[in-house]
Amino acid sequence: MDDNSSRRILIALCFLTLSLTQGEGCNPSSSGSIGGGGGVESDLQDVEGRSIFTLVLGDATSDVRCKAKGVQECFFVNLDTVNLDSLVGTGEYVKAFKHKDIEIKVSSKTGNYYVFDGKDFQQSSMTIRQRENGPSIYGSIRTNSGVYNIEACSGTGGCNVAAFVPNDFFAQLESQDDAVSFGGQ
Repeated sequence: MDDNSSRRILIALCFLTLSLTQGEGCNPSSSGSIGGGGGVESDLQDVEGRSIFTLVLGDATSDVRCKAKGVQECFFVNLDTVNLDSLVGTGEYVKAFKHKDIEIKVSSKTGNYYVFDGKDFQQSSMTIRQRENGPSIYGSIRTNSGVYNIEACSGTGGCNVAAFVPNDFFAQLESQDDAVSFGGQ
């Protein structure tokens, strides 16, 4: 097989893969997510302005982070790394998530570690590691109502999930071990 035939086969496989996944991101099932978000297109048409994360179409409920006690909302996200880096130190407030009204600014960056300040809430942070299939994220965005924990859902990167736990969850714990129990058990 010559180089042109190999390239044609590779291109055909790429197109086939794209058409099978329909561009739906980490988890192509689109039956919904905890607290909403499922079935929402990646770039929402009715939301204006810049954001750090965009919503990825898919059902996040099967992800282990979404099954943790206290999680009220869970959804897959994509990171806009170009937008993120362009905002470092500018003081400009943007949406944390394109589909949410949570405004943050990127206060600083040290290596792959970012610090955010919320317009009306606490300082937050995240660490990004570039992996084989895209960024792998570990961080949180702390709001007045709770915490959005953002974590990688794939060892090869490119799949990240945000799970929201309200502040009052921690005040209602019956046991000190409740916060680390998975699967609602």
